[in-house]
Amino acid sequence: MTGRRVTACAVAAVLAAGCTACTSWQPLQAPRPPDSASSPTAAPAAAAGTPALTAILPFSPARLQAAVDLAGRFTASWDSWSWRQSPATWLARLLPMTAAELRPALAHAADTPGVLAQRDATRQAATATATAAQIRDLTPGSVTVAVTVRQVITSTSGLSQVTASFAVTLTPHGTSWAVWDIEPAGAGNS
Repeated sequence: MTGRRVTACAVAAVLAAGCTACTSWQPLQAPRPPDSASSPTAAPAAAAGTPALTAILPFSPARLQAAVDLAGRFTASWDSWSWRQSPATWLARLLPMTAAELRPALAHAADTPGVLAQRDATRQAATATATAAQIRDLTPGSVTVAVTVRQVITSTSGLSQVTASFAVTLTPHGTSWAVWDIEPAGAGNS
């Protein structure tokens, strides 16, 4: 019984010493409240020991901006077409922006007989404007951008407007980007 009391006392002493050390420990530098006199345009500094956001992103902000811009340009070109335009002309606008893996699917989409016949019969033409809404996914090998497109369609039956959302996935291509995939936003590319 005496051995147990000694062990219990030793454990209690160690715990008490640990609690005392925790409560009396002071950080080397106490956190300071933000300086109210600082300029409102100054960028906030990263917390001590925390890397700046740009240090942990897989791409620089400028490179991400280029991806977002390309996603918008590609989507606007994708949804702009005319019954007077050959499939090859539509495709030629898109190919410089695309990865090799997407090109066969684009070639197939450019030459869909039913769609082309409908556009020709009603003399349809569409002009699209695209707005990148957000970066939906970001990995070291790709970025997926949610893009909203507003399409104005003219035809023999008048004018109509359509709004759609797409997920556009881009992959690094040298120092720039290439569109790897485009799908309706609800379908994939998450």
